Amino acid sequence: MDLSEYIVEPLRKNEEFKRLNDRPQPRNVKGTEEAIFAGEQSLGMIINTMPVLAWSAQPDGGVDFFNQRWLDYTGLSLSQARGWGWAKTVHGDDLNRLNDYWRSHIVSGEPGEIEARLRKFDGTYRWFLFRGEPLRDESGEIVRWYGTITDIHGRKLAQERMLRSEAFLAEAQHLARVGSFSWRVATGEIKCSQQLYRIFEFDPVISVTLDIIGSRYHPEDLRLLDDMIGQAQSAATDLEYEYRLLMPDSSIKFLHLVAHASRDHDGLLEYIGAVQDVTQRHLSEAALAKARSELAKVAGVTSLGILTASIAHEVNQPLSGIMTNVSTCLRMLESDPPNIDGARQTVRRAIRDGSRAADVITRLRTLFGKKEVADELVDLNEATREVITLSLSELQRNQVILQLEFADPLPPVRGDRIQLQQVVLNLLRNASEAMNDVVDTPRCLLIGTETDGSNVRVRVQDSGIGFSSEASGRLFESFYTTKKDGMGIGLSVSRSIIEAHHGKLWATPNDGPGVTFVFSIPCEHGS
Repeated sequence: MDLSEYIVEPLRKNEEFKRLNDRPQPRNVKGTEEAIFAGEQSLGMIINTMPVLAWSAQPDGGVDFFNQRWLDYTGLSLSQARGWGWAKTVHGDDLNRLNDYWRSHIVSGEPGEIEARLRKFDGTYRWFLFRGEPLRDESGEIVRWYGTITDIHGRKLAQERMLRSEAFLAEAQHLARVGSFSWRVATGEIKCSQQLYRIFEFDPVISVTLDIIGSRYHPEDLRLLDDMIGQAQSAATDLEYEYRLLMPDSSIKFLHLVAHASRDHDGLLEYIGAVQDVTQRHLSEAALAKARSELAKVAGVTSLGILTASIAHEVNQPLSGIMTNVSTCLRMLESDPPNIDGARQTVRRAIRDGSRAADVITRLRTLFGKKEVADELVDLNEATREVITLSLSELQRNQVILQLEFADPLPPVRGDRIQLQQVVLNLLRNASEAMNDVVDTPRCLLIGTETDGSNVRVRVQDSGIGFSSEASGRLFESFYTTKKDGMGIGLSVSRSIIEAHHGKLWATPNDGPGVTFVFSIPCEHGS
């Protein structure tokens, strides 16, 4: 392709080119013309082979030249692309924006650049960076426009993926009520995520400092902030604190902070951490304490220490998992390069643990909610499973092997669900404690349900130490117990509850080690 019309001639029209061209010519005119021709050919080869799409346009913006790479990429001929014919290769969503931008620069005469999608000859689109630069004569008038179009598709997709990942992480932090931060101890520079601004209820335009953070601390917990700063400055360990905020509206928030010490690119001490709003957990714990009190009234007991530890473990386990997952996520995001996929999976685990904690609290409220004695249809399979779920942690700590044998379907019974669950819970705990001294054989616990057509039975069978013949006749007496720290009212209250439901509760020694407790209640016919 002869490029002199588009490249060389405009240059010749330039006043500087004319001045240089008006110098005395060498005598070998033919040799000079050949040299010019060779130079033009060389320039044409460069323009057509350089790894960008190139173009030139008249001062009014009408394009009159594209290099061979542009023609090959778009599949258009030069005659089809001239003027504004090239516009048909631009993505429809980008065309107006690109046209408006190009026309504004024709008017202003300023160089510029803009991103847009360009169609390939096969119909696919890729992102390109369009650049334009004016060529002026000595008077400053534009004599031509020259530009390049560079493929940036890979970079653009990477940017979009990064933006999606950042948006996903921000949403995950919002859902999990977890904010992240970095803190350069030497300079005091603190950077916070949007969610952390929300937790502290800071104006998002302010720069966060230790003094501003301290203004939110509950007065009784300011000593914890001083201690944290001292620990951080000594770089002795990672940080983990629970503290309270006193908000402007006088409400109180409970927060849990974890932070990992590292060194930045300058070798300065930096903490990367997460702060979780655990206010709901504290409120749930308060509700749980109240529920335990109500449960104690139903059962007639004054101490539920073992149950408390079991429930606390059941609730705290997913919450601890959330903090661990969030801390791991932050480390993945701080790695070079960031492990976005790993962080995404870790956040999903944190959300899963959050849901699990919420489910536990829901079950606790259902089980321990205060209400009058009810007369309702009860599915003993479902009611027993709920009690087992709340007791799993305790059973696992005691190394109990749990087996279930539930009849399905099981007809419902009529009565008070909470009272019946208290009986199951009491029998389950007794069975587990009866196996505490078993060390040479497996600690097996079987819970089963069955029906004989007119009654529904629940049995709890352990492999513990059993009871003596003397004890067998007194098991259900008030204040009789074989435990060192027992009160002797659990089985008595349980029998009273079952008899109030027109049923029976009894215990029989197993053929092998242990005892089986069974209660039977009439089932609801016609249900």
